[in-house]
Amino acid sequence: MDEPSKPRLQGLKSLRRLAFQRSGPTGQPTPAPREAEEEPPAPEPGETSPGSRIVAALRSPGTAMVAVLAVFALVTALVTGRLGGALVGGRLLPTADLGTTWGDYLDAWHAVGGGTGAPASPSLAVLALLGSVLGGPSVVVSALLLFGVPLAGLSAYLATRRLATPLRRALVSGGYALLPAAAISAGQGRLDVVVAHVLVPPLLAGIAAVIRRSDGQWLGTACLTALGLAVLGAFAPLVHLSLIVLALLAHVLVPGNGLRGRRRAAGLVALVLLSIACLLPWPAVLLGHPEILLHGLGARVVEQPASVLMAVLSPDASFAGILGALLVLAAILALAVCFEVRMLAGVGVALLGWLVAVVVGTASAEPLVGGVASPGWTGGPLVLVAAGCAWIVLVARVPALSWKVTAPVLAAGLLVLGAGSAIGTASGPLRIYQAASETGTRLVLDPGPQPARLVTGAGPGFGDDDLAPAGAAADWLRQVEQDLLSDDSARVRGALAEVAARGADHVVVPAGSRLPELAYDMVVDDGRVTGTNRELRLLVPATPVKLVGPDLARRAQTEPGPAPEARPLPVDARLPSFTVRISEGGHGRALVLAAENEPGWYATVDGKRLPLATAWGHQVAVPLPEQAAEVQVGYTELPRTTLLVVQAAVVLFTIIAAIPGRRRKTKTATNR
Repeated sequence: MDEPSKPRLQGLKSLRRLAFQRSGPTGQPTPAPREAEEEPPAPEPGETSPGSRIVAALRSPGTAMVAVLAVFALVTALVTGRLGGALVGGRLLPTADLGTTWGDYLDAWHAVGGGTGAPASPSLAVLALLGSVLGGPSVVVSALLLFGVPLAGLSAYLATRRLATPLRRALVSGGYALLPAAAISAGQGRLDVVVAHVLVPPLLAGIAAVIRRSDGQWLGTACLTALGLAVLGAFAPLVHLSLIVLALLAHVLVPGNGLRGRRRAAGLVALVLLSIACLLPWPAVLLGHPEILLHGLGARVVEQPASVLMAVLSPDASFAGILGALLVLAAILALAVCFEVRMLAGVGVALLGWLVAVVVGTASAEPLVGGVASPGWTGGPLVLVAAGCAWIVLVARVPALSWKVTAPVLAAGLLVLGAGSAIGTASGPLRIYQAASETGTRLVLDPGPQPARLVTGAGPGFGDDDLAPAGAAADWLRQVEQDLLSDDSARVRGALAEVAARGADHVVVPAGSRLPELAYDMVVDDGRVTGTNRELRLLVPATPVKLVGPDLARRAQTEPGPAPEARPLPVDARLPSFTVRISEGGHGRALVLAAENEPGWYATVDGKRLPLATAWGHQVAVPLPEQAAEVQVGYTELPRTTLLVVQAAVVLFTIIAAIPGRRRKTKTATNR
């Protein structure tokens, strides 16, 4: 074949250059011909390298703010002696290990307060998930309580990147992080308030993004916000509900038409429904027991009514709490000096928080597990107020002022907030947990206003007081406590027989109790002392499963409790599921379980399902045949497992939908 001529080669090169030439007078060089080595494309205007972005982040005011807050939290933890172990105290019960925490959440039946099939709090699932990565649930709880201040400052700084300059964001976020109400709550073991303190700023930013967003990323934004709301709802359901109300009010008040309005409505629907579905089956418990919204999660306590000082962000009228008034004063000053329409969003958040705080601090209700009716703790709603005040200050167009005047004022304000936060944290009963090696089940009579408690093992754990009691378990505990503290020997002996029928082998009574004298043949004092209380050992059979004869079984169907002289045979079995082999016996005998008779229990004899009965008014009884047989007893897990599968599917969908998609880059057409 003939070689191409020189003029032909020059023409091909000219066409090639024309094809690669960029359109418009950009001033950029055209790509070289294929024969030459191609050079890497130049960076786009304004684009920075990853190294430059890291250096800029390290030099930003936000990094300095987080570092200072982290040092502050570390010093406070060292001074208070709370660093280096699992924490307990106040409303915080001991946190179990990873396997036990997963089991407590997944189990369909819980041996708490006489046994209950109520769903466990989803906070256990959150702690178990995070603990799988961070070293255990107790590590997660300790990190939140000890380092909630820098975490709240970091979340507030990142959530407000669209509102103000980095320096102002760092100052306002630092003031929000040092909120004395949150520090007081952390010192008292109120994990729900600490979680709200960390999550409220990014969730407010997410709700605002759902309201204003109309592009193709609306679903991802809504799902990411819904996931954060679900985590918040697992610990602080009242704050979760308040943010949902806030989102719905914003949808009504902020105009939106056409495609933007439709996408906003769809985003709000996804936000509300997904944040609730991710918590299944817990929302059903909230509907049946709305007092959880008032009292929150954690160990049972008796709260004091809130005072008017909650208007200055003080949940307990303490000196440290009153120092939170600086945030309110800053917001009022910003509204008075430089009011503008953008501040109304922060005003709405603060007003809603104050309204919820008034309701929580004045309304009274009996706790979930029974006891004295009392109001709730206003720390969670006051976090909303603080976030609204910070929002007002951030969006204010502050006039130019001399740093010689503003710097000392800002420094003094932050120092005052830091002092209030340190005092509030240190004044709480939070402490390092000393594990006990207790076994068995015991009834503990609380010397305070709280009702008696059935304790299994070392004692109550995280999430136990958030389980709804089954049937009349709370009323039974209250009546048994009254009988044991009375001076009537017959009432005391009858109550001890009922306690033994519930599987308790010890009773913890106040030091001055006359119970050993009134029931000398049913208890023995082994000399064990628990604080200011005495621990007595029961002399009657006290196992979770007992075999009662025909006569005792017939009386158990009509009498409210066993007689003190009743002596059922103990059975070596553990609840909720067990299998035993019984021998031949009389007609009408039965197995009695130390558990409330509620839907979910089943029993089979030689593989055939049998109807259950009730013993002593509220306990599960399994009628037995006369001949020898194999008896299997259990608590069905099908409804619980089904709801957990639905919950896992919703969470997985929400996570996948929240992952941001790859944005398409528009390319300019080549001008010819």
